[in-house]
Amino acid sequence: MKRTTKPQPEDFDLLDLEPKPYYTLVPPISKEALEGMPLLDKLDQLMKIAESCRLNDDFFQIHGELIQSVADELQLTPSQTVMLCPCLSDSESMLNTSAIKNYFGCSSITIMQKAEDLKILARRRYIRKSCSWDSNTTHYGLTARAKNAFCNNQALPIIETTNLTAEAFMKHFRLLVVEVGEHKIEENDMHQETLELLKGNPHLSIVQNICSLNVPDPDKVYLLYYCKRLVIDNNVQVPLSNLRFLAIDEPDDEFPFLMSRGTHPFLKEGLMTNAGQDGLQSSDVFQLTEKARALFLSEYDLPDDIDECEEGNHSSTIKCSDIKTKSMFYSADDRKQIETLQDLLQDEQLQAIRERLEKANLRKGFNCLFYGGPGTGKTETVLQLARMTGRDIIQVDIASIRDKWYGETEKIVKDLFDSYAERVKKAKRIPILLINEADAVLSVRTSVGGTNPTLEKTENAIQNILLQAMEDNEGIMIATTNLTCNLDSAFDRRFLYKVEFHQPSVEAKTHIWQSFIPDLAAADANVLARTYDFSGGQIENIARKVMVDHLLFGGKPDLSHIEELCSQEKISGRGTSSRRPIGFKS
Repeated sequence: MKRTTKPQPEDFDLLDLEPKPYYTLVPPISKEALEGMPLLDKLDQLMKIAESCRLNDDFFQIHGELIQSVADELQLTPSQTVMLCPCLSDSESMLNTSAIKNYFGCSSITIMQKAEDLKILARRRYIRKSCSWDSNTTHYGLTARAKNAFCNNQALPIIETTNLTAEAFMKHFRLLVVEVGEHKIEENDMHQETLELLKGNPHLSIVQNICSLNVPDPDKVYLLYYCKRLVIDNNVQVPLSNLRFLAIDEPDDEFPFLMSRGTHPFLKEGLMTNAGQDGLQSSDVFQLTEKARALFLSEYDLPDDIDECEEGNHSSTIKCSDIKTKSMFYSADDRKQIETLQDLLQDEQLQAIRERLEKANLRKGFNCLFYGGPGTGKTETVLQLARMTGRDIIQVDIASIRDKWYGETEKIVKDLFDSYAERVKKAKRIPILLINEADAVLSVRTSVGGTNPTLEKTENAIQNILLQAMEDNEGIMIATTNLTCNLDSAFDRRFLYKVEFHQPSVEAKTHIWQSFIPDLAAADANVLARTYDFSGGQIENIARKVMVDHLLFGGKPDLSHIEELCSQEKISGRGTSSRRPIGFKS
């Protein structure tokens, strides 16, 4: 009997006991077959065979034709292409590195070695990365953009980020801002891509000057964000709270903290300034200075009225194009002065006069005072002058200025006039600075030492700022007031034009009545004009009530009804008419 030799352990190949990876059992697709295959089908084939491939070298050798064909279409390397497969296999989920490791059946070290491939896939926007701060893990998932492209058998285009024009550079940065805001990319990745964007465009002036700053890298990103808000969004003022979505977990990301403390180099070097005019309430609002605009934004065309896009809480801009035409009626003397101002404010005329004044070493600004009783048309005249001469109006809210903590008011007043001075320098057509109810700040200065010396000192400080601002004013300031008896003489001499608005004459009031109530007969209008000593503003009030009654009850207004409304216009205890209304007994 023949004796059988017992096999020795070394005769067994232990690897034969393990199941062979699927990719070894699938025949490779020929180059010819791949030529007519849609991209989505190639991705499907690759995704199936890549599972449990362990990222072995022989996997890349056996299926090299398929891998390279997909890589060529996606404009990726073979390794990057294969690393896309786990996200393709579960396109609706975010996978952590452990899930990716399990998909390939490889070690954690192998996945760590592929970190650069994952970074490139995220940079190309094939996958998106999400970092979990609580568990300190990173997840990856297929982007919606990649899904749509693959469904259409297309690859994502490569977006150029080097050698860009100034406009393309800013648009690409805007795209990064949008993506991080929509959580499509992580904050740290956005910062890194921005720094690479700067590095890839050294020919641009904005890049050269930002990169020359001796500040941490995160600060350069924040500065570029302020530039973007101005160039693309036309936002002059940006609160620090708007930058929270850019914050990164890095020790040198101290920009918001140092800005709010007022110690950041950008503030010290005059590149940025606090734009708030509300004291503590707006202390986190900043904007680029003129120095910064000249340094960083010389390659961009900013609108001439860019600063009009943002207004403080103490002034507002009235566009001349928004002012509606309104007929105004004056006495002969008042009309003559208004027409003089209208001629002066015509742009061609004003420019010529300003040049002559400058050559003669005389002040080229114009301070005007409109004074008279309430409702005599002071403010409306300013509006109509602005409309007819094509000038915007910067209207100052005196009440909001005075209602502040001591010490803040002086700063607010100075900032207002400084801001107006900047507008005058940059505007193609000088706007009008309108200060309504100016008697609140133009009254006689008091001697310190009364019942409230702190308040008196503040009031005097405000008036000194105003006096200096009027002295330095190179624009057009119009102040209106109902009271002139308390006007300080120092202000008096600084007003070049002082126009008194009188109560309208009977003739003027007749025209006013007819302009507001067109259905009113001339004779009835004349009766009302002679009977009631009303200002234009009071007549307008009555006309509005006439219209309301007409809309509610119908019918045309008659004289008796208008007279009834006239009697209601009076406030008890105040005489507003020289005679009692017709039809009422004493």
